[in-house]
Amino acid sequence: MDFTEEHRRLEASERNSQTDLLTGLLNRRGLATRFQQMPSANGWSLLALDLDGFKTVNDAHGHPAGDKVLVETGTRLRSVVRDTDLVSRTGGDEFVIVVAGDLASGSAIARRAVEAMRIPIAIGDAFANVRATVGGVWSARKDDLDYFISQADRLLYQAKIAGKDRCEVSAVPDVPTNARPRSF
Repeated sequence: MDFTEEHRRLEASERNSQTDLLTGLLNRRGLATRFQQMPSANGWSLLALDLDGFKTVNDAHGHPAGDKVLVETGTRLRSVVRDTDLVSRTGGDEFVIVVAGDLASGSAIARRAVEAMRIPIAIGDAFANVRATVGGVWSARKDDLDYFISQADRLLYQAKIAGKDRCEVSAVPDVPTNARPRSF
């Protein structure tokens, strides 16, 4: 094997280790890597998105239909962000979007994501009516990704309790770094 072929193989392996194989989006590892490299002069919004009604699709139509919904969700989420933003599938029907810019930019993309998921998804002869709920936080500084996600998840669950198919985005609570719980 020559050097060029080996180099291509290693690049492909690295890319695959950071990509969700089903949707082609970043996975959690890829999100962590790309988030650290992401520049912004106006802060970052982290949006946690969960599909409403996804379990019903799997139960009624099977996992292949659920996979189709996840792939289409990835396509729709990519369509509502800019090329500089990050879209990832972090597990199951959970997605994370990172938006470079001010709070208004993150809020606008959260609303567009919710709206994009209101369009039924064709699955064979039927349609899946899954919706999305988004919780998001904005910070002027690049915070610890796990802390960002935990704060966005908190708002996601508040939005679900308030009725689903909606978004809640606000500035991250300003907690000193040394006072944050550490994850192990």
